[in-house]
Amino acid sequence: MSEQYYDFGIIGDGIADDSPALQRAINACGGYLELPAGVYRITRTLLLPSNMHLKLHPYAVMKLCGETQRHAGEFLISNSDARNGNENITVEGGLWDGNCCGTYNVKPDIFTPHGWSGAMFNFHKVRNLQLNNITVMDSPAYFFRFCDVDGFDIRSIIFTGSNARPNQDGLHFCGGCKNGRISDIVALNGQTNDDLIALNADDCLTRVENLGLQCGTIENIRIENVVAENCHTFLRMLSVTNPIRNIEIKNVRCGCRTNAINMDAARYCRTPLFKEEEYPEGVGRIENIQIKGMTVYSTADTPEQPLILCESNCKNVRIERFTRDMDFDTTHCPLLQIRNVTDLRVALHEPSDIHGSAKRTASGLYLYGKQNILTVNGSLFACYLN
Repeated sequence: MSEQYYDFGIIGDGIADDSPALQRAINACGGYLELPAGVYRITRTLLLPSNMHLKLHPYAVMKLCGETQRHAGEFLISNSDARNGNENITVEGGLWDGNCCGTYNVKPDIFTPHGWSGAMFNFHKVRNLQLNNITVMDSPAYFFRFCDVDGFDIRSIIFTGSNARPNQDGLHFCGGCKNGRISDIVALNGQTNDDLIALNADDCLTRVENLGLQCGTIENIRIENVVAENCHTFLRMLSVTNPIRNIEIKNVRCGCRTNAINMDAARYCRTPLFKEEEYPEGVGRIENIQIKGMTVYSTADTPEQPLILCESNCKNVRIERFTRDMDFDTTHCPLLQIRNVTDLRVALHEPSDIHGSAKRTASGLYLYGKQNILTVNGSLFACYLN
């Protein structure tokens, strides 16, 4: 950090409130601000304008103050113009601490009107967003949330912390997110405590963690090189009427307490998105998904959930080289379970154990009504859903 930025009053001692001085420096730096090692106590949202590159030293810590009352629309960091949009924003480096043990850093009940979302990073209506070499810890709810972000590169992110909280999603995407890459992600110490990566084309927008977000298409995203020791769920794809399409996933290793892949359309959440009887043909538009090279294992204490749960209508979903690591997984939970779908054809390669009421055809298995169910056990297979 150049000497001129000290003129704004940045201290970095973990005691002084650095957020006003940091905001002045961001506004005056001409598009590039580099911060040295230190602990920066943040009491208000840091707002990044267009054409901004914020770079932190590896030993720089951005810590959310725990003694400041929290309100809706506040975050640790966000883009400055969610209404009209921003472009060309880069955040690089540092440790970002959500300080979820702070007195006021507690997300309220999900039904609290106008409550604080508990999210740390918030990017809404941004074109060309880059996040890299960032460590995040102890978020009160979502670590990152994205809405209407077009063109993003998210890489070398570490999730850690010792304090688990509900709704601790890692990378949470909602409507309008497209044309992006996610790579080199590591989740440690039981993080994340909810979905590590969530692609939620549909969601309950009155829940406090979703206030200000929107539903809509999610498309054209590549996810690769992800390692999670013991996350809740690796990937959620939540679609009721809006599509999730053109997603490529490869080279993943994850231990998960619930599902490796969850496509249940939020049927079991506290805020269900639809009534089953109103959708006799099922819900979901999950299209053109390629998953190659996943090694997974269940870390559940009580193995009730399958590693892959599909309760959404799918078109051209391919899962190849899906391996269950039996050296780490001794739960015997199902590998795959499909239910509540209509007109879904399933082709399996080398399944070891199949149960259920799906109709057998020359091309595989056919689930022709919501009452049908298919359960697959075993450790290694390839699957095609169409």
